[in-house]
Amino acid sequence: MVRNMIKLLVVVLSLALLGGCATGITPIPAQDLNAKLKSGAMVQKTNNFEVIMDTSASMQEPYSWSQFGYTTPVNATKLEYEQSLVRLFNDTIPNLKLTSGLRDFAGERWLTRPFMTKLWYGMAPWVKEDFNKNIYEVNTGGVESPLDLALGAATADLKPLAGQSAVIIFSDGLEMPKAVASAQAMKSTLKDKVCIYAVLIGKDVITQDNPQGEGKALLDKVVKAGQCGYLVTGKDVESAAGMAAFVEKIFLGPAAAAVAAPPAAAMVPAADPDSIYFDYDKYNVKPEYKSVVKKNADYLKANKGSNVTIEGNCDERGTNEYNMALGQRRADSAAKALKAAGVDAKRIKTVSYGEEKPVCKDANEACWSKNRNAKYVVTK
Repeated sequence: MVRNMIKLLVVVLSLALLGGCATGITPIPAQDLNAKLKSGAMVQKTNNFEVIMDTSASMQEPYSWSQFGYTTPVNATKLEYEQSLVRLFNDTIPNLKLTSGLRDFAGERWLTRPFMTKLWYGMAPWVKEDFNKNIYEVNTGGVESPLDLALGAATADLKPLAGQSAVIIFSDGLEMPKAVASAQAMKSTLKDKVCIYAVLIGKDVITQDNPQGEGKALLDKVVKAGQCGYLVTGKDVESAAGMAAFVEKIFLGPAAAAVAAPPAAAMVPAADPDSIYFDYDKYNVKPEYKSVVKKNADYLKANKGSNVTIEGNCDERGTNEYNMALGQRRADSAAKALKAAGVDAKRIKTVSYGEEKPVCKDANEACWSKNRNAKYVVTK
């Protein structure tokens, strides 16, 4: 309540600053991803996307950051920082045929904001220039942070669309406890047709219950509810290279059909019948691996003196940091499946090796697919 009152005071004192024009902050030149499409190395994997911007009162708080083209830090607000990141995100998207939307969330405010969430752009064919204009139309609103309502509305926005969808949340993650349930409902409705990503905006709030950060803890749960996608901080994507890596993960995938077959001498290892394998950039356990889970569960239940360590692994693409996190999520997913099959959680440990333990080292999809796994290692 105290934090909300402080936010409300900030909004009242800042009304004169609100408006629908651009901030005047120089946009960062985006890195070009079109070359990867033209070369045939990558192909489009996402057909629709919706950006959700946090425009609650906390976004009007002062914020300073270092930006390309400036010798001194930029002193502005969290909203302006957020807008600059969304602008860079939009500028970095390569030339793809997409359906897109831009939605915000904040509390209602008498006369000036008679809504909790609003679709500022779309759902419509993506036009980079038009999308950019609408980024600067949003402004800070009421005290509440109803991300749950924005996710519910985004679910309705995306439900009629064909193909794969991505939801990208830009937020500080503060005071929005209902958001996780809404993300779970989105996944239940859209199933494997949606992935949820998030960008943590601003300095996080460290508490005793959340030593890693209150906002990070909440957004991480929201992203995990989507079972694919991942969380980054603003710092991770405020450079052209950092944003390009993020955008590539969302919109592009390897052109498996275009990969040349390995030479006859390069034997690709057979799949381990006791391991679980994952699609590119995913960590959900597919139904086809129920038999593998059951086989491992039956063994452990029959051998009470044995425990298991589940090792999460990735292929070589992506940064080391990203792959370590993805490997852990794969191990955690495999562990969750094993617990559901009746194995005591105390007998299960997980570890991520990221890309450090490949079973096949050739740079092609045949090998990469073998390296994306969760391996069950039985211990006494």
